[in-house]
Amino acid sequence: MLAIMAATVSGYSDTQTIQITNSILLQTTGSNAVLRISQGTNTVVLPTQGAGTLVQIMQISNTVPPAPTYPWESSVAAGVALTRGNSDTTLLTTKLETHKKKLDNEYIFGADAAYGENDGTQNQDSLHGMGQYNHLFNPRNYAFANADALHDGIQDLKYRVSLSPGAGYYFVKTKATSLVGEAGPGMVSEDRGDMNNTYLSFRLAEHFDQKLNPTARLWEKAEFIPQVNNFDNYIMNAEIGMETALTKKLSLQVIFDESYVNQSAVGHENNDIKLVSGIAYKF
Repeated sequence: MLAIMAATVSGYSDTQTIQITNSILLQTTGSNAVLRISQGTNTVVLPTQGAGTLVQIMQISNTVPPAPTYPWESSVAAGVALTRGNSDTTLLTTKLETHKKKLDNEYIFGADAAYGENDGTQNQDSLHGMGQYNHLFNPRNYAFANADALHDGIQDLKYRVSLSPGAGYYFVKTKATSLVGEAGPGMVSEDRGDMNNTYLSFRLAEHFDQKLNPTARLWEKAEFIPQVNNFDNYIMNAEIGMETALTKKLSLQVIFDESYVNQSAVGHENNDIKLVSGIAYKF
């Protein structure tokens, strides 16, 4: 905010030093006026030549602009689907996401769960969590550490834990659009069916996010995780989603999710597919 000091000086013929508390701005008219502000002081030095130089001094607030903040951005979503009559189905889903993105570090966490029944038979029973840390070397290149854990009772998967460090790159990074790719080695440990297995893996992933307008966005992400010494054993995860704001805090989400395991437990399908719509609350 600009505040003007009532100070006018004229007729300097030699170098003069003017002490002004919290002085910020000095405007001059005349010839050969030079402004120098000494670091760490509030002293204004004005060398002038000749008479008739007019110096008009103005002052603005010496308030230092606040440092930028990077708050956590979080949302929790819930979806419910019920049918009664000729069919009797229940599907309950919940999803929590939170992230903080600074200039040099990014933190991303998420968790989701699903429970479903069809005519009294359970057909959904999953619990999933993930976390990722990115350290940016510049606006586009970064190193990451990723951890992912899944339980799926319908797939007879007691647990699957995946760990992966690696490198990532922002192919596109604007306020409206981002496209990233990631690659790195990893390790997978799982207990499914009658097998308990731990193996080295490789992770390839990408994530696309697009703001369609101030109230709507869509996203897509996928990852491919094969066993290093047995490419017939691999995992593929994919998600496509769309979100539109209902209010400042509430939004409607529609998400298509697929998980494919090439070597599933005996007697179980290779893939799980979910199409879920729900209400999300941002905080």
